[in-house]
Amino acid sequence: MQFRHPIDLGGVAFSASMLWAQIMPFVALSFYEGENKEQLKILLICSFGLWLVLNWLFFCSIDRSYITTFFGSETGPQYTVDLFRHSEGDFAKFDAAFDNRRSYINGIEDEIKIWVEENIDRWRIENEEWFLVDKIWDEFLPVEVFEAIGGAKRRRSSFFQDLI
Repeated sequence: MQFRHPIDLGGVAFSASMLWAQIMPFVALSFYEGENKEQLKILLICSFGLWLVLNWLFFCSIDRSYITTFFGSETGPQYTVDLFRHSEGDFAKFDAAFDNRRSYINGIEDEIKIWVEENIDRWRIENEEWFLVDKIWDEFLPVEVFEAIGGAKRRRSSFFQDLI
């Protein structure tokens, strides 16, 4: 169910894939020529009925405000920009800016650069657990910080190094 998040698949694509998964067995059955075709048809109809009932129960039991997430068309980049612009805490903004694909923040680079410049000294003093200067792309660092941490020779953290 989590693939409906905009950074993963998105609401519309997720819901379409769920419907597709229910339709395709019937399409495959139409090509089947075996002797137990009628039994398989009954099994598929029962499975589809059970799927409908369980989905109905699921949608009746969840918080109504989440129903729109199953049909939303917001993309990962739109979500990331919105998260950065509307988050109150530094951790959420940092996460939106530097824990996603670089292309997700196209269009707000100047905002992020200004935000980093205004806050990096405080983050370095406070030494928050979430703050890792290695995650910040070079062009977003103030010149004096960039040079202090090694300049062009610095090595940014990679995904595999973070796992070690």
